[in-house]
Amino acid sequence: MYKENNFEIDKNIATLMLSAIISDTLLFKSPTCTKEDKEVAEELNKIAGLNIEEYGLEMLKAGTDLSDLTEEELLTLDAKEIDIGNLKTIIAQVNTASIPDMMTRKEKIEEAIKNKMNEKKLDLFFFAITDIINSDSQVIAFGATDLVEKSYNVKLVDNTALLKGVVSRKKQIIPVLTENA
Repeated sequence: MYKENNFEIDKNIATLMLSAIISDTLLFKSPTCTKEDKEVAEELNKIAGLNIEEYGLEMLKAGTDLSDLTEEELLTLDAKEIDIGNLKTIIAQVNTASIPDMMTRKEKIEEAIKNKMNEKKLDLFFFAITDIINSDSQVIAFGATDLVEKSYNVKLVDNTALLKGVVSRKKQIIPVLTENA
């Protein structure tokens, strides 16, 4: 819109818009990232003058400090309630720079998931802990876990499995589960 209206973008606005693109695309690693995202980011960076890789990594890491959130808050931070086939499902996701750090909270997270499943009368709860550095997700799943195992060709051990290369709920979680339901 700036271009369309012949408005000059100042450095602060360029940095903010570049930050939004980096966040939305997980530093251009998400399957939702488009060619236009990369082109606009390059253009904005001509104004912002940043080392995109360093800045983006630091920005994403800063946004993954979840230590002050309760387990219940983690489950609702970014959650979608949907029907997959005939299964009432919640797919929740958090981004982190360290899956092992998040997994230290696994027992309390599982307790919160069970409470949410009872409260909402869910058939499946799928909690993706997404590693923004390595582009993988650790899933903690309860309920119709056979769907998760079938969909990703994994075996859940203690309700969890690593999903290599899975970062996008929109492109890699919901469609895959729906296709296998």
